[in-house]
Amino acid sequence: MTKSRKPTLITLFNHKGGVGKTTITVNLARGFAQAGHRTLVVDADPQCNTTAFYLPEEDVDAMFEAATEPGAGQTIWSSVSLLVRGRGDIRAVTAEKVDDLGVFLMPGDPHLATFEDRLAGAWKDCFARDMTALDQTSALYRGIVATAESVGAEIVLLDVGPSVGALNRALLLSCDHFVIPLACDLYSLRALRSVRQSIAGWMEDAKNIRVAGASLKDANFLPAKPKFLGYITQHFNIYRSRATIPFEEWERKISPRMSSDVVGPLLELGAVSAPKGSHKIGEIPAFHGLVPFSQKYGLPIGALRGQNGVNSGCRPHRDALRRGFFSGAGVMSTTLAST
Repeated sequence: MTKSRKPTLITLFNHKGGVGKTTITVNLARGFAQAGHRTLVVDADPQCNTTAFYLPEEDVDAMFEAATEPGAGQTIWSSVSLLVRGRGDIRAVTAEKVDDLGVFLMPGDPHLATFEDRLAGAWKDCFARDMTALDQTSALYRGIVATAESVGAEIVLLDVGPSVGALNRALLLSCDHFVIPLACDLYSLRALRSVRQSIAGWMEDAKNIRVAGASLKDANFLPAKPKFLGYITQHFNIYRSRATIPFEEWERKISPRMSSDVVGPLLELGAVSAPKGSHKIGEIPAFHGLVPFSQKYGLPIGALRGQNGVNSGCRPHRDALRRGFFSGAGVMSTTLAST
């Protein structure tokens, strides 16, 4: 990857909640930055958990208030609000620098939830070659890329909410790659097929929209070519350097189901980054008390060393701090470089 290229957009996508998307995203951003890749984290979830993680509460409240007027403020909503209100086009916003390694934040905004209904209607109108609908559908993508380019970001990580609604459809179809985070349990296993079905359906619709509008000049289509980069398992317990037996049993079931329910069907769409080999790119054990400390201090787990209450002599704390959360960023960097 070189800085002259368009930034690479990656989202952690799973419509099942509670699989650690926000926690993984902020730690992954640190990993990419440590590997030398300037990284923009985009809080694309109207709940704004990532923004609350990085910024003080009073700053967040002031930021949301400032973004109320169309075109004002510096949130993700600010980047598209003029277009949504019919008063202009998208714009880059001023990203917040959240550490000295090269991680920036495009803050979230609850106002983004109001865009969901508009996107749902616009999607239908895209099939009728409506230019305004195409502009609205691609607005978030164009605003995110403009903001990433303004800070020279090579990697863009999108933190999205747990849904398969119109908002996540527009965001997923904006990305170059997606990663599926999941827990080692029955519910995550059963969610895999519906995750793939949603993505495959969205890609097929986007293809038909592009074909229908092929003759339109200067139309703003979504890229709509996301590729599955891999999956990450998380929140399993460790005993003597191994996952405990119940978690190991679910872990053994995940890989074949990932191959049959996700990888195989997506291969037919050309939507898999690395067709061969293992698609597991990381695993994250339960870090127990470190996650609340991470949220308290607004720091990724790998940056908690020396903070009050963090016990580097405690084995789970010591191992987590030494590991820097997990090695997924390195694996993903290698995969991205080969695609």
